[in-house]
This record gives sequence, C-alpha cells and structure tokens, in this order.
Amino acid sequence: MDIEGMPESERRVILDQLEAGNSGAAKLVGGRLAGRATPDRPDVPIWEYRNYVAGHPEVALEELSTIRFPIVFYGGHESTVGSAADSLAPGPVPPTVPITLDDVIDLWTQLHAAGVVQWDCERRAVEHVRPLEDYRAVLTRWGVTLRHSTS
Repeated sequence: MDIEGMPESERRVILDQLEAGNSGAAKLVGGRLAGRATPDRPDVPIWEYRNYVAGHPEVALEELSTIRFPIVFYGGHESTVGSAADSLAPGPVPPTVPITLDDVIDLWTQLHAAGVVQWDCERRAVEHVRPLEDYRAVLTRWGVTLRHSTS
C-alpha cells in the first residue's frame, strides 16, 4: 500500500475515463484521485495547524489547508490522501450548513481528543486507531454542534 497516493500516470488515466463518461466529473474527485500527498509537507497534524501557524509566522493557515497528507484507516490496510481544503471544496451536493476551515480543523481536533486518530511522525500521516463506528460517533456530535452554532 502506497499511502502517499497513486502514481500520476495511473491517476490521469482514471480521470480521463471519468471525464469521457461524464463531462465535469474530474473536477469533483477527492482522495487519491485528487492527487498525491504533498511531498514536502511539515511534520504537523491538521489538529495542530493553528499552533503551528502561531509559532511560524511565515506560514499562513490557508497555505497549510492545501497540504495533502496521507490518512491511514483503522486496521492499516487502506488509506487515502486529503487536505483541509479538500473538505471545503464544493461537491455535487451543496452542504446544508456552510463549513469553514476552522470547522474542519475543529473536527480533526475532536477526532484526536477522542482518541480516534493519531499522528504518525515517521510517515507524516494521520492514522485512524479506532474503528469506523467511533469515527462516526465523533462526526455526528461535531455535526450536531455545528448545526446548532449556525442556527
């Protein structure tokens, strides 16, 4: 398993096939199809982005939001690649509640605080260390809180 993402040549073939079958589909892809992990990404997890920016004034939070990092799922057999910016990208269905960069960082902070994810310094990757049900429980609580804060 290459947690950094699929080779660019393979990715391009799949994107071309998607686009041929449905014009505009390639713009909506995420995960591995959106691209490889950022090779020179800093050794900092997404839930620490605010602290990192506070200690590195030469770095903007918006800049960190575009950094793509590997995400290894529970059990370690599957992975994807993502960024905070990926979570903000418009999808085929608009969200019912607008989501900001702060919201995305807050979700990852809650996942980490709940012990669902941890940072793997060696691979510079987020690793899910608890089952999907635990992830879903935190996501649900986060979503309920988000909906209440915007109403």
